[in-house]
Amino acid sequence: MHLLKLIAEGPQNFSLGELTARADLPASTVHRLLKVLERTGLAERGPRQTYRAGRELHRLASLIVSRFDLVRSARPFLDALVAEWHETAVLCVYSPTKRRAVIAETVLTPHPLRFEIEKGGQISLPWGSLGRAILAFVPPGEVEAIIREERVGPLTGRPRLPREELQAELDKVRNEGIARYYEPSFDLAGIAGPVFGPEREVLGSIGVIMPSPRFQLHMEDDLAVAVRDAARELSHQARISYS
Repeated sequence: MHLLKLIAEGPQNFSLGELTARADLPASTVHRLLKVLERTGLAERGPRQTYRAGRELHRLASLIVSRFDLVRSARPFLDALVAEWHETAVLCVYSPTKRRAVIAETVLTPHPLRFEIEKGGQISLPWGSLGRAILAFVPPGEVEAIIREERVGPLTGRPRLPREELQAELDKVRNEGIARYYEPSFDLAGIAGPVFGPEREVLGSIGVIMPSPRFQLHMEDDLAVAVRDAARELSHQARISYS
């Protein structure tokens, strides 16, 4: 499984040495496991003594994606949020094994003054609206592990909120269905809602981010309602696709 993750996340073609270095395993072990993956079609030989993901791995991935592609399904909601509210819209996908969220898709605001955010970046869950919208709904044991691991904000460098204050913030997210974040000293602000799967497991979050001065302009409008509705509708699509 470790090698399969590296193959899926790595370059299209790779050598035995390159995979060995990334796996941090003995070359003999990686070679033996690659032979197993070759026999099952999950890996195959590439040009010039390289390897690549096998056609069976591509087939299995396509079957999963065909059931529900979260990024593709979220794109119309992201586009709609930007079109109506002119703020950058973001989709994050939660990884329970890494206990972090990854930025899966973004649609940038037309404003020249904007907070740059790139796909593939990781989100620490105790900070920001996108992270807290997820953290509020992960299982309690995972919440404890995340809180212990995440002590300093990746952007602000500040320590996280005391446990009691953070728990109060998460309770508020559960009650309202959205997370808000406002940090004027670092010019950061955002609103996000959780996205759920068919068993009510949290898949990620969808929301908008903006410079903090513009956050005040949205306090009296329906941006929070629009974000919550987008998260709920995307969750509804996930339940239908997986059922």
